[in-house]
Amino acid sequence: MHRQSDIGLWREIEAAERDALDLDAIFVPSAAYRANRANKEFRAIDRERGRRSLVYYLLNHVYTVDNHHQHPLRRLPLRAKPYLLQLAMAWLKEPLLACEKSRQMLLSWLFVAIGLWDTQRRFGALTFFQSKKEEDAAMLIDRAWVIWQHQPRWAQEPAKKTFSRISFERLHSMIWGIPQGKDQVRSHTASMIVSDEMGHQVEAEEAFVAAKPTIDGGGRYVAISTANPGFFERLVKDQM
Repeated sequence: MHRQSDIGLWREIEAAERDALDLDAIFVPSAAYRANRANKEFRAIDRERGRRSLVYYLLNHVYTVDNHHQHPLRRLPLRAKPYLLQLAMAWLKEPLLACEKSRQMLLSWLFVAIGLWDTQRRFGALTFFQSKKEEDAAMLIDRAWVIWQHQPRWAQEPAKKTFSRISFERLHSMIWGIPQGKDQVRSHTASMIVSDEMGHQVEAEEAFVAAKPTIDGGGRYVAISTANPGFFERLVKDQM
């Protein structure tokens, strides 16, 4: 299971770069979504732009949950936090990203959203969300499901959720939350792998080595974690 052709990828990059130049120009207010629920032309354009442009999707279709806020359901703050946009653009261009994070940076939400975007629009995609324990990976699946539920209805690819998976049966695509280790990663060639809190996974290096076919096959590998000495630190500092 690989990414789309080079032509398709460069079209995505071009669309994202164009949209990234002026976020205000492509921002769609919530009031516009409420007012155009019955507008077929608006829905068709919005759905297609969300499929073609990662930046448009992240800006307009992605909601996160912030329990520290009076109104916890909030849009991903792409305009308020420019580094989120920079990382999204880097993901389009780079097969391997390793990023240190701290609390409230929203990096887990960002890459969960990117994983959902990439999986729900392509045939035969397989995305892994990997964390230290299966329960932690299932929490990432829960985040993806929150995002899916709050997308505009016309932008939702039909999906089913279980404890550790979101399946898009029409596309034969899936997001799968897995615990640390190499076994499941080695058994499948994924389209994308997000290794969350990699710095705290004892088996991080073995899992990364097992994921090499994903990177070599045109997929994407994202490692994010709070700082911790070990393999993740060497990966971030390019000391492999």
